[in-house]
Amino acid sequence: MAVTETTTIGWGSRLGSSFKGILFGLLMFIAGFPLLFWNEGRAVADTKTNEEGAASVVEAQAGEIDPAQEGKLVHIVGEATTEDVLSDAEYGVSATAIRLEREVEMYQWVEHSRTEEEKKLGGKIERKTTYTYSKQWCSNPVSSDSFKEQEGHINPPARRELGTARQYAKNVTIGVRRLTDSQIGRIGRLEGLVVKYQPVTTNEFFDITGTVAEPRVGDIRVTFSVVKPHVVTVVAAQAGSTFMSYTAKSTKKSITHLMDGAIDAEGVFAAAERGNKFLTWILRIIGFLLMYRGLKAVLEPLVVLGDVVPFIGSIINVGTGLVAFAVAAPCALVTIGIAWIFYRPLVGIALIVAAAAIAFLVWKRRAAAKAAAPTAA
Repeated sequence: MAVTETTTIGWGSRLGSSFKGILFGLLMFIAGFPLLFWNEGRAVADTKTNEEGAASVVEAQAGEIDPAQEGKLVHIVGEATTEDVLSDAEYGVSATAIRLEREVEMYQWVEHSRTEEEKKLGGKIERKTTYTYSKQWCSNPVSSDSFKEQEGHINPPARRELGTARQYAKNVTIGVRRLTDSQIGRIGRLEGLVVKYQPVTTNEFFDITGTVAEPRVGDIRVTFSVVKPHVVTVVAAQAGSTFMSYTAKSTKKSITHLMDGAIDAEGVFAAAERGNKFLTWILRIIGFLLMYRGLKAVLEPLVVLGDVVPFIGSIINVGTGLVAFAVAAPCALVTIGIAWIFYRPLVGIALIVAAAAIAFLVWKRRAAAKAAAPTAA
């Protein structure tokens, strides 16, 4: 059953909030500059680190230790294995594994909301929020005390702690070499552990398939997963019979990689550089959005003023969006360009030129529009 709640926000209240948002918008806009500048420096440093690592890495064997490679960046492929038995005494589950995970979930009511807004003449906004309810397996307790409709949607208190508990093997080796705790934590390929059906208490059971027939609110589902021994690839500095981080001479940044599967050294650093580029673009987008959303917040009072007549406010909203983009885009490009001039001059100059071209095109289009506008007689 759905419940709809309708609220009205007055024009004066909206206008006051929009003016309060100007300072926050300015802070967002300003925050975009150092974020973009720092991100470019980080990206360049990570690229140099990956390039140095790819040039410095040497091949090593999992089954033997060469003293001549002590302290050097080595690339090793082998099976990560352990004899440690991990056990969950509470449920009587054990397995020889690198990692053992237990997830405890409860079948609960969950509230969902969908909000729609409609502008009214005079600048008011009518906001309709519809609340719906569904039953789901959740690994966190959901309080039904704040539900808009509690009748028929009451969640009982959890009878045991929900969530995920993890255990890691202490002794994991690749050949004759011992992996560090940090490396052990990076090993993936988690897979379900089939546990014989075994009721513990009323409404509590093990399940691995997630297809429990007709669960009831308050039921507890316990699922186990493991990371079994398998082939991994390690790139790190050799430290006796174990590993440590390798410090790049050019950037003083550390290098240590562990990946599932057999991957050659070139592939490891190629993957690292792909991750670097992905993060760089994510942070560039975030930096631009900070600038854009910040400027939109600064210009929001104009939109609210125009909303006295809704279609005028909509036109102004589009206009402020274009203005915010026209300012934020060149600012972001100039900031990135300046950073690249600082870190890599040739690319930085090209970005500055691109930003100037965008600004010139915007100015030229506005000038042409003014020239084409009819003059008053």
